[in-house]
Amino acid sequence: MAGYNVAKEITSMRSHSTRYPRSSWKWILVTILVLLNPQGSILEAQSSSSSLALEPTSIDLGRVGHGDKRLLEFQIINMTKEPVQITSIRPSCGCIKMRPHDVRTPLGPGERRKFQFVLSLGRGWGAFSKKVEVLIGNLPVVRLPVLANFHPTVRPSSRDLVLSTSTAGPTAGSSQILELTQSGTTAPPTIEKLKSSAPHFKVRLLDPKGNRARIEVTATEGIARGRFVGQIDGLCNGLPFIMPIRGRAFGLVVHQPQSWNLNQVSQSGFAESTLKLRRADGKALKVLASSLELTRSPTGLDISFAMQSLDDGSVEIRAYIADPFPTTAGGIYGKLKLTLDTGESKPLVVDLLGVIRIRSNR
Repeated sequence: MAGYNVAKEITSMRSHSTRYPRSSWKWILVTILVLLNPQGSILEAQSSSSSLALEPTSIDLGRVGHGDKRLLEFQIINMTKEPVQITSIRPSCGCIKMRPHDVRTPLGPGERRKFQFVLSLGRGWGAFSKKVEVLIGNLPVVRLPVLANFHPTVRPSSRDLVLSTSTAGPTAGSSQILELTQSGTTAPPTIEKLKSSAPHFKVRLLDPKGNRARIEVTATEGIARGRFVGQIDGLCNGLPFIMPIRGRAFGLVVHQPQSWNLNQVSQSGFAESTLKLRRADGKALKVLASSLELTRSPTGLDISFAMQSLDDGSVEIRAYIADPFPTTAGGIYGKLKLTLDTGESKPLVVDLLGVIRIRSNR
């Protein structure tokens, strides 16, 4: 634009305005704006959502197992004759990590640029669908679908194994059977190379039942007291599978559930959920005293506890929500401390949680 006097040109047009119809004025003004804004060519190229193409248009990994990582790539292609400025590239999930890439430099006319990302395959079962989004200013987002199918036709009886054991001896919850059911056939899935993440988790392949493979997992007595986590893994129909393990190693006294959830409470009276205590050695148990420390609860919540000794020597505890019932909804979280006749110096502590819900007709 060197030597071009825009102001002079506008003055000249005003002095001869009778020569131009109104429609010509619009064309002239647009021309002047383009001359004043040399970046207009990039913006103009982005006025259409078809300015970019992705290759491939989607990534489908097909059958996959658990825990793998894949390095994948795609290309962004500028389909126009002008530069296109990419705003950002945004994965829809934390399992997708983009490798270092350049979006500051505009994509030249007809240019192809390669981008790579690492996909971490978790422990899902069934269809997997995520995407990588390419953003260009205010234009519609261009998406690259990333698809897979974890262990197609196979479904587990649970998504994790919850076990319990005791330092005083085996408990009823120390073993659990995982079933893997294969649909569309009468044959069970093929299970191979089973192993556990630690010696105190024992894993054993049982005889199948129909189209169900059966795996027994046991937490042994050698686990230190407190919460524990782990996993078993192996091959299911030739694909890696992982099943998480979590639970608690108790002392002399075992309680179920491990955390006492009152669930949703909408009226005064006894909550449906109960807590059961028993000695691992089978002897009768007695609760001498109890106290509740609430760290979060709606204003006015009053909870007391009723103890009942059962014929098998265990104790069942029920929670009673007193009147007046709270007028505001909110979460419940606290710790129930129980003094027992076991001779242990410290009380047994059980997490207590739930939600107060206000009914509309109250």
